[in-house]
Amino acid sequence: MPKVSLTVWVVVAGMCVFWGLLGSLMLPAARSHDFLNLYTGARLALEGRFAEMHEPSVQLAEERKIYPELGTLVPFVRPAFYSLVLAPLGLLPYGAAFTVWIALQTALLLGAWAWAWRRFGGDALVFSAMFLPGPLGIASGQDCAVLLALLICSYELERRGRAGAAGAVLALMLMKFHLVLLWPVALVVQKRWRMLAGFCAAAAAEVALCLALGGWRGAEAYARLLLNKDLDRLSPTPEFMISVQGLAANLGIKGAWFPAVFGLCVCAALVWALRGAPAWRMFVLAPTASLLIVPHVYGYDAALLLVPVWLAIFEDGWPAGRIAATLFSTPVPFGFALAGKPYSVVASLSLAAFFLVQAAGAVRARRE
Repeated sequence: MPKVSLTVWVVVAGMCVFWGLLGSLMLPAARSHDFLNLYTGARLALEGRFAEMHEPSVQLAEERKIYPELGTLVPFVRPAFYSLVLAPLGLLPYGAAFTVWIALQTALLLGAWAWAWRRFGGDALVFSAMFLPGPLGIASGQDCAVLLALLICSYELERRGRAGAAGAVLALMLMKFHLVLLWPVALVVQKRWRMLAGFCAAAAAEVALCLALGGWRGAEAYARLLLNKDLDRLSPTPEFMISVQGLAANLGIKGAWFPAVFGLCVCAALVWALRGAPAWRMFVLAPTASLLIVPHVYGYDAALLLVPVWLAIFEDGWPAGRIAATLFSTPVPFGFALAGKPYSVVASLSLAAFFLVQAAGAVRARRE
């Protein structure tokens, strides 16, 4: 490991203590909310109830067995294949499972920081420790550290010339499929056919596994759940979202035209920026653009954007790109995401600004 100065260790330790204290205030709510739906998916998988796993009435009945004080359903919206990954948690009592889950997510996040330390040097630890989404996701009981770890693995495999495996690992992120929406577009633009083949093969295997577990009945129930507008907790508090949905909610823009136009502009910028760009720029722009254009993206989902932050700071020689990534890594943008309307718009605007600057950097580098 590269040497780290005492100043860096002090900053990292201080941020860890701060996140720990802040997270301790959020854990009780996470135990009765975000983690509850994941544990419910694990329990239903253990019982082999894949065909009815995504029925709201089935989930609510199971959640009330676990947490009798529950008022309304906290829906489990992950695909059936991911419930198999979660199933071992269902073997533990609820309290023990929650403790194990938080410990696992913390270990994955610290492991990601260690990878960045080894890959980019000790200064990477400072940017890692400042970045709010990772600690926020852990304190919320979310699995954002899993997505971060998968993106790191995909990047490292591609860097080592194992493009097919990199694409297959990337497809594992389909557990939250809306967060990887633009990756196939990026792979086509970059003509990374082996990586695309690995992605498609793994994605097809995941779909086949879901159908084998739950059949068409399970697939139809999953689609109905995702399209159910009557579930209050399926897409709550849009003003807290960091994507185009949060931008529209905070600015009071109504109608489907704005997300459509905004999404087309982001896609066009992505395609233009990635033409002839090196692979590391794809790992900066594709995940950022994907989070920017889809609904139901909260601050903790941006944990995987630590990879773009690291790459933009340590791989890009353009000062503007590095400055934008440095500012984006501070707690300020995602701190505003928790402030409520209209201040939450700062998070969405920061994400858009980060993407635009990095896209401009890619175009500038190509012209030079």
